Amino acid sequence: MRHYGEQAGIHCLNKGWKFIEKDFSILPPTKNHDDVYAFSKAGAARGPASASFDDSEWEEVELPHDWVVKKEFVQTGSPNQGYKERGIGWYRLRFGLSQEDKEKQILLEFEGMSADAQIYVNGSIMKHSYSGYNSFCVDITDMANFGVVPNTIAIRIDATAWEGWWYEGAGIYRNVWMIKKSPVHIKHNGVFAKPEKLEENQWKLHLDTELENSFEFFRQVTVINTLMDGENQIIGECTNELRVEAFESTTYHQELLVKNPMIWDVEEPNLYQVRTVICYDGKKQDYQVQSIGFRTIALLADSGFWMNGKNIKLKGFCNHQDHAGVGVAVPYTVKEWRVKKLKELGANAYRCSHNPDPEILEICDRIGLVVMEENRTYNSSQEVLEGVREIVKNARNHPSVVLYSIFNEEPLQGTEKGRRMAGKLQATVKALDSTRPVLGAFNGGYMEEQGAATILDAVGINYNPKRYDDFHAKYPNIPLIGSETASALMVRGEYETDWNAHTIASYDDDTVPWGTTVKNTWRYVNERPFVAGSFVWTGFDYRGEPTPFEWPSVGTFFGTYDSCGFEKDACYFYRAFWKKEPMVHLISPWCDRKKMEDHKEKMIRVMTVTNCEQVELFVNGVSMGRKIPDPYDQAEYWIPKATGELKLIGYNKEVPVAEDVQLTAQEPERLLMENEVPDITDSGMDAAVINLSLVDKNGTVIPDLFELVTFEIENGRIIGVGNGNPNSHEPDVANYRSLFHGHAQVIVKPNSDQEIKITAKTTSGMESQIVIPVQKTKHIPYIDTLEEKVLDGWGLYYRLFSEKPDPTIETEANDMNSFEPVQFSGQSQAELSGKLNQYGMYQTKVNFARNIGDWSLYVNSVLGHVWIYMDGEEIYSRTDAWGGEIILPLRKEMAGSHRITVVVYNGNPEYAEAGICTPIVLCKS
Repeated sequence: MRHYGEQAGIHCLNKGWKFIEKDFSILPPTKNHDDVYAFSKAGAARGPASASFDDSEWEEVELPHDWVVKKEFVQTGSPNQGYKERGIGWYRLRFGLSQEDKEKQILLEFEGMSADAQIYVNGSIMKHSYSGYNSFCVDITDMANFGVVPNTIAIRIDATAWEGWWYEGAGIYRNVWMIKKSPVHIKHNGVFAKPEKLEENQWKLHLDTELENSFEFFRQVTVINTLMDGENQIIGECTNELRVEAFESTTYHQELLVKNPMIWDVEEPNLYQVRTVICYDGKKQDYQVQSIGFRTIALLADSGFWMNGKNIKLKGFCNHQDHAGVGVAVPYTVKEWRVKKLKELGANAYRCSHNPDPEILEICDRIGLVVMEENRTYNSSQEVLEGVREIVKNARNHPSVVLYSIFNEEPLQGTEKGRRMAGKLQATVKALDSTRPVLGAFNGGYMEEQGAATILDAVGINYNPKRYDDFHAKYPNIPLIGSETASALMVRGEYETDWNAHTIASYDDDTVPWGTTVKNTWRYVNERPFVAGSFVWTGFDYRGEPTPFEWPSVGTFFGTYDSCGFEKDACYFYRAFWKKEPMVHLISPWCDRKKMEDHKEKMIRVMTVTNCEQVELFVNGVSMGRKIPDPYDQAEYWIPKATGELKLIGYNKEVPVAEDVQLTAQEPERLLMENEVPDITDSGMDAAVINLSLVDKNGTVIPDLFELVTFEIENGRIIGVGNGNPNSHEPDVANYRSLFHGHAQVIVKPNSDQEIKITAKTTSGMESQIVIPVQKTKHIPYIDTLEEKVLDGWGLYYRLFSEKPDPTIETEANDMNSFEPVQFSGQSQAELSGKLNQYGMYQTKVNFARNIGDWSLYVNSVLGHVWIYMDGEEIYSRTDAWGGEIILPLRKEMAGSHRITVVVYNGNPEYAEAGICTPIVLCKS
């Protein structure tokens, strides 16, 4: 996420958008000569891309926005996409730029849109993005309007096709930024700070600053790079001068020697900042602050991953980007909370599968997880290579990023064609960052000598851990990683598998056909030093891909956490395998009173999860005996059904060091509400995650009640609800949600800096309330958006008239020259300047919407006498030689297509100026 004060001239464009899920043509309504000729010109796209298009009946939305998440589940939909239809939608935004902005580069930065997106600015297409996952910038400097003339961004998103076999959502689902830069400036993602360790405690920081001149005059500039520690103390600084020619891009290299820096690693993620400043004309013109870390990495074929001279087994999770309730439009604080949940399990690594997300990298930098950054599209086309360059330039300063993955499970991975593509993609990465290994995530083809495996720095193997030994034997010099592992299946709170009911027990017995259990996955990885680590599929459940089921299942069963982030029992296996602290955990249905009192089966299965040397199980104080658990398979007990207390004690060296207690649930007593994200601000980027739990007098969650909970909220708004049930068809955005095995979740955003109050009520009458403080904070300013609609397409008749002209004059179909194109940018037209007692005539075509009666035609400044005609009929006149503003209320019967004619008379001998000075717009009456 962009933060306040880290970059000059940055504004947020997340508010003020209009949206509709519907397609429109950008072509003119007819194919006559006039329309075809006009359309072939710059800025002439019609439909929603034009400034005058009416979007008054569109939905007002705030970004991030996923339009699919609000839809109903339909059985005819794709199971991979979670049985929700996608489609085509348009977004529009109007904003102004000042005259001072005219001497600046204007960039739009899009962090992610799903999927195929066409970006129009003031009627011209500026970018066609083919990937729904990559971030990119659009330079709109040349097409921007300044001063009184507003700007229109229109974005068509086509999500009818798919890039993946999981829920992808649709829309502008990440942030959008506007960056205003001085004429000579730091190019977007143009700073690369590369630490190099020279010897013990001695480092060299290589600093490459890419400068860009967007205008026609050269500048003599000063480049200042300053290294600061976490306390903002200056560690070192270098200053140099250079000349940047007109329209030139150039990279300047500087170096700093750094002694005894604090090292970044997963235990202590110490960050430094590089502050880059560009000065000329006697003042600071541009600056950027970039976080970096000092650390070394190596990936070795015989011993795996090394960081800062220590051999570290990568303990990672793969993660898709959607979350319960909000779809893929996940707020920053929710992403951060999810990453912290993984860290709690002992994870030290995160795979962005299969998409790069700039916010995840920043979060992992601070929290201390290393990242496998992954490219989505396996292709060597220019569009894909440019996307890969953007991925690398965005990632290369982040100390958390240690691996680049250029593909996932591609049919060409073991072929010569795949090898050539892999070679080109790897070279593209290395040209910008040679400090990290490049690999692919293979699901086959890695044994083929002519395939991609033998050209890449390393190989990732998805699943099939029995092939680890075969690969290492054949290619002992190629590093190996378990890039995707496990795919173990379970449903939170379920302890019996029922394939008809689409429920899977939590004992780690079930996997997909190609997968392995949690226990066996870690055995394969941990017992092989040459396997650098494991990225478990997945950290969280996600929508779509409901393997091994289809309808009515709409979400996955792979997750270690469910889709809300509630713990499945799988979480405890990773705590046992990956953390040093002694722990024990019971997997059993003991808390479920209905199951314990149902005597169809007299015995229950109890599995222990621990990293202790011995465990002992007690049922209501009676020992069931001690066991020495297998470090992977653990231990099990079969005990008679009962109610009361189930206790597990873990021993090391015969000393009790950990315990877990389960109590059979009693009658529900209260509904707990807990805010998982306590520090939210009024920045517009934050959301609070409220977890609900129905508990008894002992605090035991009631697993067998599935009550409906309704929510009332003050000073905030609900953006999503969930409960982690992969078979639920309740709406994702609503003011209610059923409990699933005692839990539910509501995600809320603040409306201001006032505290949020949420009241939850169950159908049985239980009520709870929580108050969430909201901190007022300095944040990146939002661009002021405009509601006015500009009437465009104006032409001024090629000559003036000595007498008032006939407003019904029409030109021939092939006459493109009688009316000369004209724009109104704050001054009258030169054609009328000094032409006393002359008439000028303007024309355009409009198509007023059915609600036009709610609008007025408004012109801020027209000099001279003025007459306005609609289809030749006068609808306004004013005989004031000095002119002024015009406010003309419109009527509902004016809806439809019309020709608007404006006649202006230069009749002021004292001034001798006349004409339309400012844009003619439609404003709400």
